[in-house]
Amino acid sequence: MYKSEIWSVIKTDSRLLEIYVVWEDKFDNDEWYFSNSFESISKGMSSEEAFNYIPNVIEILFKLDDDFLIWETLYFLIGLYSIADTTQVHPSIESNWSQLKQHIRKYQDSYTTPFKELMRMLRIKE
Repeated sequence: MYKSEIWSVIKTDSRLLEIYVVWEDKFDNDEWYFSNSFESISKGMSSEEAFNYIPNVIEILFKLDDDFLIWETLYFLIGLYSIADTTQVHPSIESNWSQLKQHIRKYQDSYTTPFKELMRMLRIKE
């Protein structure tokens, strides 16, 4: 994903967008880069804030075209759901479910592991 593509996502939190800029270099220097970066966003969030943050992550998932990045981002989404302490399907997921599933299905590793885990968590049938 190129920087110009990232910044075209206007509504998304800039802290989330910044995680994906030159991520390879950051990851090379810190194997916990994604975990630490996502935690810096979600740390201290209330359950309501975490639930309300979900649309930002959904928007990013549609922009990503790398299996590894999608994998990491899906686990961030699962983490937000854990903080939100709910299995309620967020309206942004509900309204975009078929497109999201179609997009992620292109990325075998992400589809078979974290995406299926998300489906189980939200009790969504195939």
